[in-house]
Amino acid sequence: MIMLKQGRATLPKLLSGVTHQTSALQLRRLLAICKRATWREWLNRRHKSETSNSNSTLTLENTFKCYDLETGPPLDVELSREDALSMYTKMVEVRRLEIIAAEFYKQKKIRGFCHLYNGQEAVAVGMTSVMRKTDTVITAYRCHAWTYLMGVSMYALLAELLGVRTGCSRGKGGSMHMYADNYYGGNGIVGAQVPMGAGIALAHRYKDDDGVCIVCYGDGAANQGQIFEAYNMAKLWCLPCIFVCENNEYGMGTETSRASANTDFYMRGQYIPGLWVDGNQVLAVRSATQFAIDFAQSNGPIVLEMFTYRYMGHSMSDPGTSYRTRDEVQNVRETRDPITNFRNQVVRLCLASEEELKQIDDNVKKQVGLDAKKALQDREVDEHELTADVYAKNVEPKIRGVSGYNLEHRQVTEVCLGKPKPTPAKDMKDVPVGDAALLAAQAGKMKKDGKKTDEAADGDKTKPSDGDKTKPADGDKTKTPTKKGEGEESQSNAKVPPAKGETKAAGTPPVTWSPGQSYSCSSAIRKNSSLTTAEKSTRYITVFTTQSRATWLRRRTKVT
Repeated sequence: MIMLKQGRATLPKLLSGVTHQTSALQLRRLLAICKRATWREWLNRRHKSETSNSNSTLTLENTFKCYDLETGPPLDVELSREDALSMYTKMVEVRRLEIIAAEFYKQKKIRGFCHLYNGQEAVAVGMTSVMRKTDTVITAYRCHAWTYLMGVSMYALLAELLGVRTGCSRGKGGSMHMYADNYYGGNGIVGAQVPMGAGIALAHRYKDDDGVCIVCYGDGAANQGQIFEAYNMAKLWCLPCIFVCENNEYGMGTETSRASANTDFYMRGQYIPGLWVDGNQVLAVRSATQFAIDFAQSNGPIVLEMFTYRYMGHSMSDPGTSYRTRDEVQNVRETRDPITNFRNQVVRLCLASEEELKQIDDNVKKQVGLDAKKALQDREVDEHELTADVYAKNVEPKIRGVSGYNLEHRQVTEVCLGKPKPTPAKDMKDVPVGDAALLAAQAGKMKKDGKKTDEAADGDKTKPSDGDKTKPADGDKTKTPTKKGEGEESQSNAKVPPAKGETKAAGTPPVTWSPGQSYSCSSAIRKNSSLTTAEKSTRYITVFTTQSRATWLRRRTKVT
């Protein structure tokens, strides 16, 4: 007897019960059950429960082209239900984010530049799906998707686009300057991020952290000379770097064949292996990225060309219709759209139903709308914050315990053994420093020597001959102190060295120095007979604001 209760019978069991003895009435009842909507829904739920935890295998076709590679990524890829729903959700979120951003820009709520990622979602989602915690990313100005996928919340990203203080860059970065952990942001200068990415890869190699740097740039930047310089350095030092050219077929308003003599961007590395990837198939991107990460860890750099398409113009100021037709864009939407194609694959592999995917679409639309509404209510950046966080302090390490960012113009002459320090000048702008101080000291000495010579000539006062060592010439103001307290004037002046055989006079006041004499005080103290040998040991501390390490080292602390 065939059981007709749909809740207890399965389709194979019903069909196995059909024999040549089955009556026509029973067959009609069986067909009626199969046609009922409730029966189809039950089968769908039953099938879903049986396949939710299983992996499906899919063969990729016409998705890879290799250059200077012995083997390429595997064509047979496995996809679980969890991964499928995760990647689909992220692509829908990125698409919805860009739709909201376009609406806000048209409403003049987003100002400045705004470059949208519509149509290229599979590239960012596929690559980040297999990245590890140690891997890093740096990209150009079309960076909204990368920013979100690297950890910035949808709310913080929208707030940054709106220029409010709750944005991920406190409302001052805008569309092109957002950052996160292991994400070195969007960069506004075309192609400038590529050498920086090579430097990040060098840091991975230096720290030996097993990380790989993914460097993204567009086909419009592929002709930049600095990119080829980065190629050379990465290959020379065998850096773990993946150069990713997101070829969306147009550099601003110029089609690639009109700007590039060679449009096979994955071959541009010459001595670096390359791989062409269908960038509109998220599974192909994921497989190629996993292959590239494994390759870069042991073999050095590799170039990936992600062949994709952007639906919008270069930026919001570009309608995107002056250099291509609307039919071209519509044809890509119908045949190569990354979200639509992946949606069909997921349903065909029975990893999810149409109803589930539709529910994901509705939930994403609702959540992004709530985040956008919340961001619109936030306060804009205050005026006093406009200049904050512009310059970073203490970027360079300390040199001899001193940071170049904390240096001040200051001159100090310290006499050891408890001698008083000179009073610093009130206005340090008038104090010569560095080479200027040396020149000033020399000029002052020459001037004083010249004045003495003139005075001697006017009074016909000549110095004694070399043989006359017993008595100074008449008029010589220098006196040899013989008793305590005598010769204080000459000792305080300390401009002329004492004659040989003279002894130190007690009670002589300490020498004081005017500003700018730090470089000449050594000779002055040496000539002062009131100081002992130990007291003549001096230390000079001259601190300058430096612009380079070499300048600072030349003017560093000296011990004489």
